[in-house]
Amino acid sequence: MSRSQVIRERIDAFFMRRLFIPAFEISPETLESFVRTIREYRPVLLDGYAESLNFLATYIRQGGDPGFQPRGVMSSAQALPGNIRQVIESGFGTEVFDKYGSREFSGIAYECREGHDHHVMDESYIVELLVDGRPAKPGEIGEIVITDLNNFSVPLIRYRIGDLAAAVDQTQPCPCGRGLSRIGRIEGRTQAIVHCADGTWLPGSFFAHFFKEYEHILRHFQVVQETKGAFTLKVVKNAQFSEKGFDEMMTALREYTGADTTVDVEYVDEIPLVRTGKRSPVVSTVREDFQRVGVQETDRTTAR
Repeated sequence: MSRSQVIRERIDAFFMRRLFIPAFEISPETLESFVRTIREYRPVLLDGYAESLNFLATYIRQGGDPGFQPRGVMSSAQALPGNIRQVIESGFGTEVFDKYGSREFSGIAYECREGHDHHVMDESYIVELLVDGRPAKPGEIGEIVITDLNNFSVPLIRYRIGDLAAAVDQTQPCPCGRGLSRIGRIEGRTQAIVHCADGTWLPGSFFAHFFKEYEHILRHFQVVQETKGAFTLKVVKNAQFSEKGFDEMMTALREYTGADTTVDVEYVDEIPLVRTGKRSPVVSTVREDFQRVGVQETDRTTAR
């Protein structure tokens, strides 16, 4: 941030009673200091990146009582797999709610306590989920297209933000009683689609769900694709890593990618956070219009 941006942010934080923790500065060396700062602030709500909240919660679980208990945790910016949700809820002793937003629009949809669907802020946005130019059917994964109802300076009409989400049956009301429209689980970015050799594509969230069963083997992972039909799997080994367990994991992974997909494994010491404090699990330079991708309705494309 520039100096003027820093000043504005600090003034805003003071009046809004917010405390900011820089996600891109979180490391094993700074964790205790940050936890101590949060403990002294005694927040009612924690709002942050899923990766950062997971990092903090894991540290707190290893060290015992955090000394504070917020009424809720709001996770955003990255996919929130079930195992990560459990770690965060256990670490902070409270419920976690997923927020879907972007830099273009801010908060767009928020997870409901009565289920895992996200309520769209209909007063501010029209959100569509499209597949091949048509509305996605309940259960289908569609590309998110947004019209901003409040931006009179630079109107964004049917803006393709580059994200994917599951469609839900709008005729079935949410148990909470809110009449807002809904979208289902957030599946990640269209740029994070991994193209397999047999024509199957896997959304970035697939890998988060798949690798959660193998956390004892790998601590972090990153899938990097530069050409269709092949990708590099970067792996940070965990304490219980073994060649046998890793081979079993790769065999299971090939059931989804197909035997003809080339997977190069690269062992690394760390997968660094990007400048904004996020860690990208899938990085792809393959550029293809999602609306033109032939989606194969197979178990491999929808596996959880």
